Amino acid sequence: MSRMKLLSLSILSILLIGCAGIGAGAYYLHSPMPVSGESKVLVVEPGMSVSHVARSLEKQGLIRNARWFNLYARYSEVDSRIKVGRYEILSGQTTDQILGTLVSGEGGTEHVTIPEGLTLGEIATILHEKVSVDSSAFLALARDPEHVASLGIDAPTLEGYLFPNTYSFYRGMATERVIAEMTGLFHEVMSSENRLKAEEMKMSVHEIMTLASIIEGEAQLASERDTISGVFHNRLRIGRRLESCATVQFILGEPKAVLLERDLRIPSPYNTYIHAGLPPGPICSPGAAAIKAALNPAVVPYLYFVARGDGGHIFSRSNREHVNAKNKIKRNNRT
Repeated sequence: MSRMKLLSLSILSILLIGCAGIGAGAYYLHSPMPVSGESKVLVVEPGMSVSHVARSLEKQGLIRNARWFNLYARYSEVDSRIKVGRYEILSGQTTDQILGTLVSGEGGTEHVTIPEGLTLGEIATILHEKVSVDSSAFLALARDPEHVASLGIDAPTLEGYLFPNTYSFYRGMATERVIAEMTGLFHEVMSSENRLKAEEMKMSVHEIMTLASIIEGEAQLASERDTISGVFHNRLRIGRRLESCATVQFILGEPKAVLLERDLRIPSPYNTYIHAGLPPGPICSPGAAAIKAALNPAVVPYLYFVARGDGGHIFSRSNREHVNAKNKIKRNNRT
């Protein structure tokens, strides 16, 4: 047989194989698996490759061929855009449909809002309710000094360091990953600039976070944060007790509408009515505004403030003014 005929046959064979491959690929990609009426759970974790995702889909009978899924994702240039999450995928979907879901992230995560001013226990409750995080495991990890240190935080626990925000978490997400995201955001907010500011104030990051948490607990009006911070800085500077009701509420565990005299005498290092200076650590997770206030106190002459009952406070320079302000509030409450 001539060289020309051999060459022609070779080209024809390649074309036939290519056509067969394309046909098989089209079949694998666009022909869905039989509908069973069931849904399967696929968890895409951080760092998981498209190959890993494809093998998991094939193993669960959701796609026909992992190799073709992998190739198609790469060809479509979406292999690096698959979002982490926990997906419930119905049987009978095509590769295009499944891939579209994984790239959009639709249904894979829950929006979990952690408000400012919550304690570790309150955060654990929200995470359990929203995305089934094991509360006991979460709290154990958040209170493990070695794990706290591994996150670059110089504190005995993560009380105050789980930054308030709205996160995208999913059911089955590793507790370590949840904590890593929340503390990662804290590190972003407590930037090198803010750390330098704390250093210039001769305060550690832990002291700033502790003060910020007290400001968070006391200030109900955004317009008063800097002034409240100024009052606390003034008292710290002259060695006066902070006398913050928020620290007593933290000791009690559950908020009380009105604190009694015996509450103010509870023997705890967190009780700023009986101990001067800052308590051992934060009493809640402060937001960015409270941290900013702690780092930038208003220059004010005040040493006292008392709640008016409408969210605001009356600020006073002296104890006499403070007593008068409290008496005025009492009289107003009677009328």
